[in-house]
Amino acid sequence: MILEREIRVNTKKFSLKKGRLRISFAVSEQGKRIRKLFLKERNALREVYLPFHLRCQEDLYDAYIDLDRSELNIAFWDIVALVEGDGEQYKAILGGQSIKLKLKLILFPRWYRKNKSHIVYPFVNGARQFTIQYRKYQEGYDSYWFILKEYLALFCYFVLKPYWDHKKIWLVCEKFCAMAQDNGLYFFQYCMEQLPEEEKKHIYYVIDKKAQDYQAVRKYEDHVIQFMSFRYMIYLCGAQYLISTDAIRHFYIWDSPNSVYKVLYQARKHMIFLQHGVMAFKQCHRTFHKLGGNRMALFVVSSQFEQDIIHQYFEYDREEIIITGLSRWDVLHDTSNKDHREILLMPTWRVWLENASGEEFRKSDYFRNYRALLCNEELQKLLEDSNITLNFYIHPKFRDYIEEFQIHAERVRLIPFGEQPLNQLLMSCNMLITDYSSVAWDVYYQEKPVVFFPFDLDTYEKVQGSYVDLEKEAFGDVVHDQKELLEAIEKYVTNGFEEEKIFKQRREYLLPLRDHKNSERIYQKIRGAKLGRKLDLRKKIGIGR
Repeated sequence: MILEREIRVNTKKFSLKKGRLRISFAVSEQGKRIRKLFLKERNALREVYLPFHLRCQEDLYDAYIDLDRSELNIAFWDIVALVEGDGEQYKAILGGQSIKLKLKLILFPRWYRKNKSHIVYPFVNGARQFTIQYRKYQEGYDSYWFILKEYLALFCYFVLKPYWDHKKIWLVCEKFCAMAQDNGLYFFQYCMEQLPEEEKKHIYYVIDKKAQDYQAVRKYEDHVIQFMSFRYMIYLCGAQYLISTDAIRHFYIWDSPNSVYKVLYQARKHMIFLQHGVMAFKQCHRTFHKLGGNRMALFVVSSQFEQDIIHQYFEYDREEIIITGLSRWDVLHDTSNKDHREILLMPTWRVWLENASGEEFRKSDYFRNYRALLCNEELQKLLEDSNITLNFYIHPKFRDYIEEFQIHAERVRLIPFGEQPLNQLLMSCNMLITDYSSVAWDVYYQEKPVVFFPFDLDTYEKVQGSYVDLEKEAFGDVVHDQKELLEAIEKYVTNGFEEEKIFKQRREYLLPLRDHKNSERIYQKIRGAKLGRKLDLRKKIGIGR
């Protein structure tokens, strides 16, 4: 459950010493009393509360919790109060934190290592609510030496600011700066192979060169920059545009504590959002809303249909939403083989399982449904009799669980994340089975059949939500149990994987751009953009108020 209510307080003291988190505050709202205080885990399906020791003296509250003795799950945790006032009792997030406290935690970050392998760090979020995060310790980044490196990079940038700004650097990346197989890669390849030297000389791809996907950009070595190198940190300060398939946070260490460097680059840099796929089946306007911290300067979409969604739900102006098509579609073509037919099974992730333990994952409907499908003897016989391979490709967020699905079936192939480029799998398959994944659009683009298997649709609609009515507006069969799914698979195997006519007819409206010039359109739109300072724009539209 997501708490919508907030109780505003005036924080007097805060400390985190030897595993004890302590906070003293006064309630800013008249007539309100706090009876209990908790740490609450952010989780859509379960409620976990850890109580503070709380006392009140003359309207000043003093609370502490011993984190060493607390059973913390890897997650964000909010400070939540049981509030009494106006004849009611309710739970509310502790909010209204001062800018002074927020700046203090940015300028002088502090954290606590729990059991040496994990870290707790507190911060004040964009809504001025007090939050802590509990996660694994990142050696090399979670140290005061790294903070010194940040300050040194800022110094080197600002001393020569006119020089760095004049370069008009474009930085391109994908998820966590560890991938090169999505729209970021194909846009970068277009720039390297189609643009004249003068236009591409300050365009760089950012990646950790230890990542397997580095091989995809290695041939452009002069335009590839090592993630989190000192050079990169200066270039990030001076970049004109950040161009990515993901939010601005992916240009830095994931879930790093707040710092001056991190706040400055996120507040100053314009983002061009290349997207993963078409916005339709997964609501994320809370994450990428125009008035949020992940505001995009330009938002790439594939059609008028998608532009309408971004305009209505994300509230971007239409000129900020550029109808270009996705970069990776420029190289998308059907490589399926009639002699070696393949079905791709690729479900998306679930927000309520993102930080689940192995035991929790194995108990989930997600695991039970896909495990049962892979073990289904009727499916295995159909695959064997028809000489078809079923490729199961799990979402990157669930890659650690791939071994849990291991079975002994000759026609079922489990593909760990990173072992084979997703684009290759999408092009070589004859049909796709998914639930809510945007890769459905890539297969639909190639005029191949798609079967949707939303077995947990009620939960998904409650927790995540969609922008379309999947039952009525999907461009493929929608099935809800294994029996219906097997019938759909058998139908397409029998008819030679031919799309239904009704789904073919929707393509002109849903995917009008299929001329392999998407990257060219994106580049021209970026090059022609007239964007002012991001800080001025934030003030104008009220971000951060």
